[in-house]
Amino acid sequence: MVLFWFPRKRLLSLLCGVLAIFVVFYLTIYQIAPIMADAQKIQEPVCRVDTAEKQVALSFDVEWMDVQTGELLRILKKYRAKATFFVVGRWAETHRESVLQIAMADCELGSHSMAHSNMQKLTPEEQAEDLQACNRVLEQITGKKPGLFRAPYGAYSPELLSAARGEGMLSIQWDIDSLDWKNLPPEQICNQIVEQIRPGSIVRFQSSALNTPTALESLLEILQNEGYTFVTVSELF
Repeated sequence: MVLFWFPRKRLLSLLCGVLAIFVVFYLTIYQIAPIMADAQKIQEPVCRVDTAEKQVALSFDVEWMDVQTGELLRILKKYRAKATFFVVGRWAETHRESVLQIAMADCELGSHSMAHSNMQKLTPEEQAEDLQACNRVLEQITGKKPGLFRAPYGAYSPELLSAARGEGMLSIQWDIDSLDWKNLPPEQICNQIVEQIRPGSIVRFQSSALNTPTALESLLEILQNEGYTFVTVSELF
């Protein structure tokens, strides 16, 4: 019979090495792999989040005027509702106080590009520069870099989605367009949303559309009575 003898230090090193290999294997199979798999399941741009909870995310594209931001925040507060505001960088530069009001109202801020141009027509380098410029503006005002992006006109390309991911941002679309930008009557805006709503829906509004505040208040009352709660887009995940 042949006996093998190892010095104590060498034996300890060998055991530590085996233990390290086991830990890496365990984390890869049981911890890291499921997280990576979940991330890969997210199809961008996200239009809706699959959930059994009666939660919906209201979102507002903020591009030009600032005549209704305060009124929208007042209505949201009245119904204890949260929302996500996708803000154009140039608008934010001009309306810093409104950006801060949104942030302090327990709502979420996302990027809507720097200048609201059709970003599909930009080169990948220009797309990245635009995203970075808007992020800098919002971070300077609020101290926080946005993690969500919505393309102007909802116009995405594979290159734009890649550019947003490169900035650590998730691209967000919607499954229900309020069509408030058509200046429809408030009851028509509200009713067509109610007909389409389901758990995990992302509803898109224009913050400056004429009848948005009235339609929003009616919608919140109806959906709240149906048992829905209103969260930010990020809280849907």
